[in-house]
Amino acid sequence: MINDDYEMRYPIDVMHVKKFAELIGKTPSAVQEMIENNKLPVIPLQDPSKPNSRVRERLIYLPEFNRGLRAAYLNRPAEERDAWLKWLGL
Repeated sequence: MINDDYEMRYPIDVMHVKKFAELIGKTPSAVQEMIENNKLPVIPLQDPSKPNSRVRERLIYLPEFNRGLRAAYLNRPAEERDAWLKWLGL
């Protein structure tokens, strides 16, 4: 089997803060705080004709977020990582 067989993808690679917060079960302010503390991969969008404007949108880059979560999960000790399989009798 190929690793991609198990990968579910969101139809786009970026997501607005409010939608991301909804999907992970956090408040938008909590996600905003995670962004401020550099805990999420973001892409800032800003009108190029107004480089000094305060209005700037930040979108979360999902492929990098998912890659980081996958790496964190796979780096756990096998006993911890696979403990849930015992509930299934495996």
